[in-house]
Amino acid sequence: MESKVYQGQSFLDKTIEMTGSVDEALKMALENSISITDELTVDSNLKYSGNKLKSITDLFDNNNRCASKITNQDFAIIIPDEGIGAMIIEDTFIVR
Repeated sequence: MESKVYQGQSFLDKTIEMTGSVDEALKMALENSISITDELTVDSNLKYSGNKLKSITDLFDNNNRCASKITNQDFAIIIPDEGIGAMIIEDTFIVR
């Protein structure tokens, strides 16, 4: 089976989408001659010929895909957790 890589998908996203489990990541990486941590190129194809968990893989289709990559724009929105030292009483730290 071959599957095209779409925007925002990591190798583990494709592994879950194609096999239904991250347990198959090493096997899939070896089959495709890439590392688990490699950046995937959009529109490239990954192949997998092992077993799959049909109950999981059936959840994904053309309208529903795994895509967990965080872009720099998304990362800028995340508020850093600097702990209680950064909290402002009655603003970010509410005392009741």
